[in-house]
Amino acid sequence: MKASYILSRELAKKMIIVHPPEPRKELLLANPKDGVYIGKTRFMHTPVFWDPSKLINPHIAIIGITGSGKSYTVKTFLTRASLIWNTNAIILDWVGEYDRWVRQAGGRVINLAKENMNILDLVGLPKQSRIKQIVSAFDILADLKNFPQERDDIEDALENIYGLKKKPQLPDLIKYLERKNKKKAARLLKRFTAEGSNFFAGASTLDIKQLTNSGLVCIDLHELPSEEMRSLAGLTLLQYIKELMRAEGMKEEKDRRIRLFVVLDEAWKIAQDERSDVITIVREGRKYNFSLIIATQNPTDMHKTIFSNIGTIFVLRTILKEYRDYVKNSIGYSDFIDNEIAKFGVGDAAVNMIFAERQSKVMTFLLDKIDGEDPLFLYTIKGGNMDIEIEREQFIRMLYELGLNESQIEIIRKEFEKKDGVVDGENIVEMLERFGYSKSSIISFLRQVGFEEKNLIRIFSLAKMRKATKGVVNVVMEE
Repeated sequence: MKASYILSRELAKKMIIVHPPEPRKELLLANPKDGVYIGKTRFMHTPVFWDPSKLINPHIAIIGITGSGKSYTVKTFLTRASLIWNTNAIILDWVGEYDRWVRQAGGRVINLAKENMNILDLVGLPKQSRIKQIVSAFDILADLKNFPQERDDIEDALENIYGLKKKPQLPDLIKYLERKNKKKAARLLKRFTAEGSNFFAGASTLDIKQLTNSGLVCIDLHELPSEEMRSLAGLTLLQYIKELMRAEGMKEEKDRRIRLFVVLDEAWKIAQDERSDVITIVREGRKYNFSLIIATQNPTDMHKTIFSNIGTIFVLRTILKEYRDYVKNSIGYSDFIDNEIAKFGVGDAAVNMIFAERQSKVMTFLLDKIDGEDPLFLYTIKGGNMDIEIEREQFIRMLYELGLNESQIEIIRKEFEKKDGVVDGENIVEMLERFGYSKSSIISFLRQVGFEEKNLIRIFSLAKMRKATKGVVNVVMEE
């Protein structure tokens, strides 16, 4: 082998000649008042600030499997943005993941299953514009494209119902269709007003405009009875927010600080359809005067238009090759980046930013880790008729004192993360037994946590039953 080749390879390893795959420092650095700090780049350890004035648009996508740090990234980002800019945030939560954190952070949680939302509200729009939005929503969620005649019937009925009533509601629309003998069109919409699914059938109980100025708000959709219902609610809320923010007008060019973040978490049904307002918002950049954050475990849930137009993408741990290939082909990063993503630990991230300043190529770069600030977080252990709440760091310290090693504690931590901070006592017993702890040691530990004797009996009885039915209920031990 030639000496010159060996020398070149060694120099490249030390990056004396080869510039690492990272953007220029001036694009990543910002005055702390102008940007949200994210972390440091892997190679040059440059602090990375998310500065919307430097980006083509303020919208963000976050991709990663459960436990990769996806919700942690969202929470850290919103916390810092609030401290820097006093921003507001509305989280449209499909799976009930953010309730606990929002309450701990002093925010407001709204259970949409206990509210009403009139999807025929005009929200300040001209009638024709709102009709187009409503029909578009039904196109996506009632599959109207396969029922062209019924689609026309619904559109005509909307035209007429706004002339007949000042504030029409969905049942009025259905009754009108039935009166006109458009029964098939009426049936397509009736499922949104059936008993137990009539969240869209009455006058709105939410003041969306007020919510856009209410600090941190979580709108919990997960108790709505179906994915279709959750998607219709999420899409309608997004349409309302979009029009309210557009009506406020654009900010001055010199003031690009974000006043409102809207988070869509696992909103796959409305993020993968090109007719969705999600796509419109991302395509049209800054027009709507707020920042959209889209988070998902499955990148194929996002339409490729999102990847090609969104200003910032965080790719966290993504194991399935078909998912990584989808992201890689959408963004266009190197095999090196792809290989690193496959090896990521919790909190590791590849970041793709499209800067407003013209670049020779779009740069995807690696972070050491998302440099977050954990808010106070409570773990809950359920056992017998008791729910014991304990601060996370205190519980971790107790596990160390019991003698668990780092990998064992990480297994228990992941179990809590998978279950939104709530784990059954018998699950704790089963894990500790797997780690080799005796019954007496586990009893002593659970007493220290706060369980009473009668609840300990119940916990161990359930643990014994689980063990007897191994294979029906089991704890997954992750590597």
